[in-house]
Amino acid sequence: MRLESRVVPSALLPEAARVVVQLPPSWTEAPSRRYPVLYFLHDGFGDERVLADKGVAALLDGEMAAGRLPEMLVVSPRGVGTWFTDAENGGVRYGAFLDTELVPWVDASFRTLPRRTARAAAGISMGGYGAVRWGLRSPGLFGVTGGLSPAIQQLSRRSARDLPFFIRPAFRRVFGEGGTTDGYRRHDLASILLDSPGLANRAPELLLRCGTEDKYLLADVSSFFHKLFGTLGGRSELVLEPGGHDWGYWRSSFVPFASDLASRLDRAEDVP
Repeated sequence: MRLESRVVPSALLPEAARVVVQLPPSWTEAPSRRYPVLYFLHDGFGDERVLADKGVAALLDGEMAAGRLPEMLVVSPRGVGTWFTDAENGGVRYGAFLDTELVPWVDASFRTLPRRTARAAAGISMGGYGAVRWGLRSPGLFGVTGGLSPAIQQLSRRSARDLPFFIRPAFRRVFGEGGTTDGYRRHDLASILLDSPGLANRAPELLLRCGTEDKYLLADVSSFFHKLFGTLGGRSELVLEPGGHDWGYWRSSFVPFASDLASRLDRAEDVP
């Protein structure tokens, strides 16, 4: 398994962004081959190394080497406390970084297939919110987006109170305090869809996957969002299965989740 730790310069973040790039098994042996890309956004307790640290990167590498999972690059940026979107106060423009700095940097630095049909964005929990938000913000960038136990519940003061206490400050920094700023509504995914007629129809296909024992009731949230997205003209698939909001569930479900995403993307191809 080959992982590369890189630093991406940014004019939109307080400092350069750390990124881990997992290269596919045939990367060295097939120097003329170009690959699709999965952008992975980590959970609220993780960072850019979480797939490697939890053993998931090794699982993906094994499945790709065995031919059971299409080969692709997996790009994992560090977004601790950012919710992978632009902060309400304008201090950290993480969403703009993803669009205008990270994707062009990846396409310039690695042998990618630089097109919509060869890009996916997906994340876990906080990163699931970030991936779905990314797809709505830039509907022409991805062929598919996905959330595993995605934190896409309605944004409100109550949703902040339900979070672990050490995540609440980051939530308020990103989304504001509500009230007169109306920041929650501007960042709430259901509100974004309802306020933008036709957006669901233009957005990438959406894959949602969640454990039915999720302590934040995200299985119910995912079911609601799946129905809303489809009602508004979007393409959506929902998988509910036994599991909680933890790495025991995420580790067991990540390979089939990644396989579902990869099946919607162009395959790697040799380019003369």
